[in-house]
Amino acid sequence: MRKFRIDETPQFFNVLIGEMSLVGPRPERQFFIDQIMLHSPHYRHLHKVRPGITSWGQVKFGYAENVGQMVERLKYDIIYIENMSLALDFKILFLHCKNYFSGAR
Repeated sequence: MRKFRIDETPQFFNVLIGEMSLVGPRPERQFFIDQIMLHSPHYRHLHKVRPGITSWGQVKFGYAENVGQMVERLKYDIIYIENMSLALDFKILFLHCKNYFSGAR
């Protein structure tokens, strides 16, 4: 189930009710937010946009397993926020689907 990320399917319900977007920075648990803020106080900028199922950081970096990787992925999410557009959202969705179906992370 985890291998194919089926466990993330319920997040589509959150998109339907407006709590999440298809594209936007991936939400983190508060424990990790506190850890990230110690290294990168500019993480708070991610809270200016609705979280998403996939993101520029997700496409370019992949899943983060520790705080160091989360900080690295943060750089891509900041770039997304600074350059948000419908065209970029479509590009991210296309790349996400391409990576998903090709087996890339």
